[in-house]
Amino acid sequence: LNIMKQFPFDTTDRLIFVNIGTSYKAMMENDTTSPLYRSSLKECTEKFWRVADDKAYNATHVLGCVNGIVVEVIKIDNVEIVQDGEYRNRKIFIGKEVPSSPYIDTDIRSIFDTLANFNTKYYNL
Repeated sequence: LNIMKQFPFDTTDRLIFVNIGTSYKAMMENDTTSPLYRSSLKECTEKFWRVADDKAYNATHVLGCVNGIVVEVIKIDNVEIVQDGEYRNRKIFIGKEVPSSPYIDTDIRSIFDTLANFNTKYYNL
């Protein structure tokens, strides 16, 4: 039985939550035919997000979520903007994984009213 932790509020962190459910599923099933397939949890969390420039550049962390639970935390070092192609103008968050983060295994439903149509959400941004 996995009891989810309450969200640990840190007023200095500026967070972007991304819903990686579909790419996570493709990764876990090794479905390399899926256009959303990524080879790692880190790649699922980093890649191809529609985020406003100001939010992207001000964020300190990007958090990958599956079913409302944080499964990956990346401390952002840099943000790249895709210049052309299918993912033009989307963001790639470059950084280091933080496996010991207090955010891991937390349920974001404790801070957001709804996760309906959840793609990206922001905290302290």
